[in-house]
Amino acid sequence: MSGRPFRILVQIRKELAERLAGAVPDVESVSIPLEGDFPPDVDGEVLLTLPWGSPNLAQVLARGVRWVHALGTGVDRFPIHLLGDRVLTCSRGASAIPIAEWVLAVMLAFEKRLPDAWIRGAPAGGWSRMALGGLHGRTLGLVGLGGIGTAVAERAVPFGMRVLACRRTAAPASAAGVDVVGSLPALVASSDHVVIAAPSTPTTRHLFDREVLAAMKPGAHLVNVARGALVDQDALRAALDEGRVA
Repeated sequence: MSGRPFRILVQIRKELAERLAGAVPDVESVSIPLEGDFPPDVDGEVLLTLPWGSPNLAQVLARGVRWVHALGTGVDRFPIHLLGDRVLTCSRGASAIPIAEWVLAVMLAFEKRLPDAWIRGAPAGGWSRMALGGLHGRTLGLVGLGGIGTAVAERAVPFGMRVLACRRTAAPASAAGVDVVGSLPALVASSDHVVIAAPSTPTTRHLFDREVLAAMKPGAHLVNVARGALVDQDALRAALDEGRVA
């Protein structure tokens, strides 16, 4: 490192690399390919790469890299066995606000029956009333209370929703108006909307299996913003076909 500035090796989209260079002008940012060779004199202390690494990851790590940052939430797809004693971080929580806004949008769409409720012209049979739901007074069950779960809770409470959460620990929620419950079956049995925002680990694989889906309120709305592996897809398909889950 002597004689040159701190260097980040970058394996992300060009526009993101340019934003990084503009944000930290005192740090040298060097773009390198995702696969194949690159100049032998290129090395760096930090690697910014994809959530699943790259085909030439082992070669890049040998160029002096001590810290790897995966540009995404979670490291469940990253080849951790290649890291050795290097530090690995990810962008957990960076997208919490836009994801939370999307969750509120789909819950509102579910309650307001959008886009089916949109009027494209005068109805042939005359005007009539459509029964629409709302978020006020509904119960939201959050599975996971990290950055995304907390951001969802902070936006759901002002809508007048009752917010329950289930997490790995019994620690109280940092967001006001959130009650932590002790078990997943108890959470889903009380919730009109269930939002999955937990990490993907061996423990959480198929967390939502036939038993948990059967414990949900009939017709409850399930939103998964976590990895697909948290839900048993065959069990979910059966629950959807039977109309038990929406």
